Amino acid sequence: MDLFIRYAMELAIIIPDVFFIFLPVTRDLRWRPRFIGCMSAILLPSFILLTAWAGAARIWPVIPTLILNVSFLFLWFFFSVKLSLGKKLFCFFNAIMLGAFCLLYSIVVTVPYEGKNEFWASVRLLSLRASVTALGLSLIVGVVFLWTLTVELPRLLEEERVSGMWDFLFIVPLAALLLIGWMTPLHPQILLIGRSRSFLLVLLPLIPLMLLLFYHLLWWTVTKFSESVRLQQENTFLQMEGKRYEALRSYMGETRAIRHDFHNHLLVIKDFARSGETEKLLEYLSPLTETEERYVKYSANRAVDAVAAHYASLAEIQHTSMNWKLQLPAHIPIRESDYCSMLGNLLENALRAVSTLSPEQRRVSVISSMLSDNMLGLAMDNPFSGEIVFEKNGLPQSGRKGHGIGLISVMNTVRRYGGSMNIKTENGVFSVEILLYHAAKQEKAEKTQSEFETHNKKVREVFLL
Repeated sequence: MDLFIRYAMELAIIIPDVFFIFLPVTRDLRWRPRFIGCMSAILLPSFILLTAWAGAARIWPVIPTLILNVSFLFLWFFFSVKLSLGKKLFCFFNAIMLGAFCLLYSIVVTVPYEGKNEFWASVRLLSLRASVTALGLSLIVGVVFLWTLTVELPRLLEEERVSGMWDFLFIVPLAALLLIGWMTPLHPQILLIGRSRSFLLVLLPLIPLMLLLFYHLLWWTVTKFSESVRLQQENTFLQMEGKRYEALRSYMGETRAIRHDFHNHLLVIKDFARSGETEKLLEYLSPLTETEERYVKYSANRAVDAVAAHYASLAEIQHTSMNWKLQLPAHIPIRESDYCSMLGNLLENALRAVSTLSPEQRRVSVISSMLSDNMLGLAMDNPFSGEIVFEKNGLPQSGRKGHGIGLISVMNTVRRYGGSMNIKTENGVFSVEILLYHAAKQEKAEKTQSEFETHNKKVREVFLL
């Protein structure tokens, strides 16, 4: 029984790894988090106890048994999340690296007691003291990495502009894991020779701390880059609003002139009507109604109106029919730049899709309105030609390099606001339906992020002084 407990306690290091591996991907689970949590709480401890019983009964080496449990965790994680292979490998190796660090450091801490461990030479099984120390260290590591696992890494995984880096970034935690494995001694007593133990007590924590610093710098760089892109988008929207304002001012000037001469116009119209000169009357009215027809107001929101006007002009050049129904108030419950970016990406994709069709088939329909005080809906559809293949993330597969980023950006925006996005292709029509909710959660998260950055800035200033 004592041997079974020792096996189970050492294999229990997989339990903290479950938290390390799933915390960054809570938004990319195939099933609900509660279901994933319940199944993890049933499957993994059961597998640990089963392999611990088998190891204790047959005195198996603990390393192969541990690898078997790690492999089971990987399979469970692989089928539980909707991410690319590179992202899955990164999260997996990062979690296993943290668990391996806790195991090795517990050996270094408890080495005076491990020297008397009769099972180390044969199966390399840790003592209960070392296993409990490893579990305690995993709790400390979890607290240190909590912000990175719950804020920084999820933000990096969602950032579409750096999606290509995950194909090789998993090498970083993998290299750290291999280094920790290489530093694991063949026997604990080796650490008592010279200054080996003192050296490892200082050097080992540098591995996860350097990774923590690397993740933070990467997150900080991507955050600043995203902020720069957001500012560029807002500048583009401001330029659109400027053009829209100029058009409105021109329209108001022309209508002011018409109103000023309204009495004279009535006299002329009355004279043409009295004499029955219908053709001359229509010719006279044509320039008066031209101004009204030229200016179209799409919604009550100035920013949204500017984006709609911009893409309406592009559609006109492309000979595409646009059907607008933007029943939006002056103030919408999400950030205007986020909504306008999302609307612009969808319109750009739609206009590109219909450009391959004949002019009489080119049409795009846009509907957006407030479904409640805190819920906003957006729907868009357009015909398309060819066949659309969907990827595992539910988005259409793009055959051209650089394309497809727009829909990923839209999906990330929807996720940030806790909304939903449904994409369908039926009878040659591509449609997108989106629900977005109030921005209170988003603003709270950004406030927390801002406070954290301010705190880090103060800490850096103190160290520089």
